[in-house]
Amino acid sequence: MRADRSSQIPKTSLRQNVRILDAVSILLSMAVLGAFSFYVYAERGGEAALYIQNQSKVWIYPLSKELELDIPGPLGLTHVHIRDGTAFVESSPCRDKICIHMGRISRNGEWVACLPNRVFLRVQGKTAQGKKGEEVDASTF
Repeated sequence: MRADRSSQIPKTSLRQNVRILDAVSILLSMAVLGAFSFYVYAERGGEAALYIQNQSKVWIYPLSKELELDIPGPLGLTHVHIRDGTAFVESSPCRDKICIHMGRISRNGEWVACLPNRVFLRVQGKTAQGKKGEEVDASTF
């Protein structure tokens, strides 16, 4: 009788290869996830800036200067005010005025949107007060 060839192949080498490849793929996945997280959540350099976007244009203004801006939209002009390191919508031709009630924005990642008038405001960069903008703004229990 012939010896079964499958019994001659060492099983440990196949298990070790699979385990090594598993470890390599896990480490590679963790590295990619870490790099992506750093890119997304890293604070951008420079002073805080207000990005204002409508249907066709994007404007960038520093939060350190006091400005009053009229941003055109399909319903009319949205009046944006920048003062004391914060930005807010002062008036808008939209019906519900949700963009006005959203209040002031000043920290990295905060935004205000007037959807009916298609105007979008967001803050990017360091806060005007020099803080990183990571303080807790609410908590739940």
